[in-house]
Amino acid sequence: MIINKHIMRSTNEKQVLQQIINEGPISRSQISRNLDLNKVTVSDIYNQLLKSGVIREVGHGVSTKNGGRRPVMGELNVSKNYVMAVSLGSSSVDILISRFNASRLSTQTIDTDGINLTTVMDMITAAITKAVGQLTDQSLAGIAFVIDGTVYNNHIISTELKGLENFDLAKYFADKFQVPVLIENAANLSAIYERDFHDNELFKNLVTLMIGKHLRAGIVADQHLYTGHEGHAGEVGEAYLVDRYDHSKMAAADVYASEPALNKAIRDRMGWQEMDFAKLTEAYYHKDERVMEPIDDFAYYLSRVLTNLSTSFAPDVVILNGDMFKRFPQILQSVRNALVQMMPDGDTPVILTKGYTESALLGATSYIIHHALGLDDLKLDFQAKAEGVAE
Repeated sequence: MIINKHIMRSTNEKQVLQQIINEGPISRSQISRNLDLNKVTVSDIYNQLLKSGVIREVGHGVSTKNGGRRPVMGELNVSKNYVMAVSLGSSSVDILISRFNASRLSTQTIDTDGINLTTVMDMITAAITKAVGQLTDQSLAGIAFVIDGTVYNNHIISTELKGLENFDLAKYFADKFQVPVLIENAANLSAIYERDFHDNELFKNLVTLMIGKHLRAGIVADQHLYTGHEGHAGEVGEAYLVDRYDHSKMAAADVYASEPALNKAIRDRMGWQEMDFAKLTEAYYHKDERVMEPIDDFAYYLSRVLTNLSTSFAPDVVILNGDMFKRFPQILQSVRNALVQMMPDGDTPVILTKGYTESALLGATSYIIHHALGLDDLKLDFQAKAEGVAE
């Protein structure tokens, strides 16, 4: 068997950098032991990374029992570059600026309600330009955009945001700022967040289900994002479910188990034209059956969706993300109880995300960091680093 030495060198470089990011501060000798690579190869790669400024040295470790010089420790140079994650919503744009270890530098929300696409693009451009002007001691290494819709080959295939389907968003901002620009949907980026920020060392296969206006799943298989044919994997809200009370009727899962579906069912039972969340909270804690019954139906249909996901992908865990879980804590247990009835032999844990509204932004941060470092196919661990700003 002939092994291409250039491919081998590239693989070694990626693995060495992965070790420094995930395990740093770390010595060259420890990298050599962890990867079972000879010390000369590791030192050569290490020195190149040091010379280019990708990594930096941060003091000395502990010498071995046999004595000798203490090893020099290296870690990712987080002061050299930063990335941006931009979430495009129907009425606002959220921007998160982070260093290469995913520690945040700043966040910003721009109100875009009722504003046309051209003006929104100008507002985002102005925000990025301002940040670049302020962070003069560092370089922008890439931008990742979050959208609610379908993305394939870095192009938006479908979205409810007007004008974006026929707009080359990636090229527009890549041309303006001369950096890599990636686009992915919120569910997939939330799955990346759960892979890279969640304390889930045992979870190589996971599904995250985002319950908002639509039901969308993000799928990580063997630590890699799975997007399916032309990016359509995870569009579970379009799959049909049988009606709980009339088995001759079927409708899309979005009709039964999305956030608007739950809100509509509660409004209809309460006789409200609009949601009154103060009264809703009071009714929920008093276990008003006009609220509890729609919640029970919602949990039933959501469990049907989860059953289909669990049997189709056999994940190590399913992670739920939606505002209703904060508003109605009982839903999670109701879902788990229904799953026991539907899948008596099923043992897939169902848990809630820790990220909620930030999960997609943090996933986008990881996504663009991977790309900027040339480590698209390797797992990076950011669990403890996203909250603070580590120098």
